[in-house]
Amino acid sequence: MATPVVAGAAALLLQANPKLTPNLVKAILMYTAQQLANFDTFEQGAGEINLEGAMRVALSVRTDLSSSTSLGSPLLTTAPPAAQTTIGGYGFTWAQGIVLDNTFATGADLITKYQKVYGTGVLLGDATTFNNGVLVSDGTMVSNGVLLSDNILTSSGITMSDGIVFCADGVLLGDGVLLGDGVLLGDGVLLSDGVLLGDGVLLSDYTTQALSGTITGDKTSSMKVVLDGSSTTTKKK
Repeated sequence: MATPVVAGAAALLLQANPKLTPNLVKAILMYTAQQLANFDTFEQGAGEINLEGAMRVALSVRTDLSSSTSLGSPLLTTAPPAAQTTIGGYGFTWAQGIVLDNTFATGADLITKYQKVYGTGVLLGDATTFNNGVLVSDGTMVSNGVLLSDNILTSSGITMSDGIVFCADGVLLGDGVLLGDGVLLGDGVLLSDGVLLGDGVLLSDYTTQALSGTITGDKTSSMKVVLDGSSTTTKKK
């Protein structure tokens, strides 16, 4: 059900402001989203879509943005909207961040200043770069008011930057492959029963076969007992 909801939300933002780029539509939807408590970024992304907040931001974005717009230029034509939404008497704070490639970024400058990652021909993840394995901000793509997180968090349900550390960004960059339950796989293949297979370690089913061979032999020859009424004879199998 998420696909038609997001597609419909994107269509409404473009109807409100046809000059929005795909990356800017995505950034607005993430920045204004509602974070859900006890879910990490892998499970919920930026959170649950908040169309009311997204529309308020979209209506305020300049319509004269182009590839020549300089980094850090004003993005809105009005004062920044309050980063919260109330619907049916229920109020909540916006996530106030966007998900990038290996981390997330926060800061009011994401909706008050033009970022080069909002242009066409680039990805939001182009805001980050690596220097000797360390994740840093690409200063030519995002302004200095945008902060990158050092960790992936399990949300407290308020903003994207609040919560408990789930794993460090370094885990995603060079320490191995992160499995869904947070187990890090680096030096071998993790099997479903938790046995780690690395350099020729014998698996349990081969161990069982070896024990069976020791006890019963290799089964190339065996005796078969034949009952013919009054006597019992043995024959080679």
